[in-house]
Amino acid sequence: MSDHPQRYLVTVCQHRSCVRNGSAEVLAAFQQHQSATMMVSASECQGQCGSGPTVRVMPTNVWYCQVKPTDVPTIVEQHLTAEGEPVTALLNPRIHQTQATYANLAAQYQAFLQEEE
Repeated sequence: MSDHPQRYLVTVCQHRSCVRNGSAEVLAAFQQHQSATMMVSASECQGQCGSGPTVRVMPTNVWYCQVKPTDVPTIVEQHLTAEGEPVTALLNPRIHQTQATYANLAAQYQAFLQEEE
């Protein structure tokens, strides 16, 4: 195990739909927190146009959606510094399926199967 702290790359989409939804301000907010353990960069389209502004955190491959500048301190404090735990409420549901989502799909499938009987 390394004594070095985890280092992160935070990319903030700066493509058209994300920019229209305030990604430039989100990028600026993350840049205020840039440090020796967190590099912040603008990115091209990340393919999540309907969910922007999109923020991707590497190497953990965590995708956040509809991020606002006011969300940035929470992401930095909870995910990128202290505990390293992603902010669940901001996770992109297309990429990070939750256990509740799977349970809901299973219930829908069971209801579908019962309709056939």
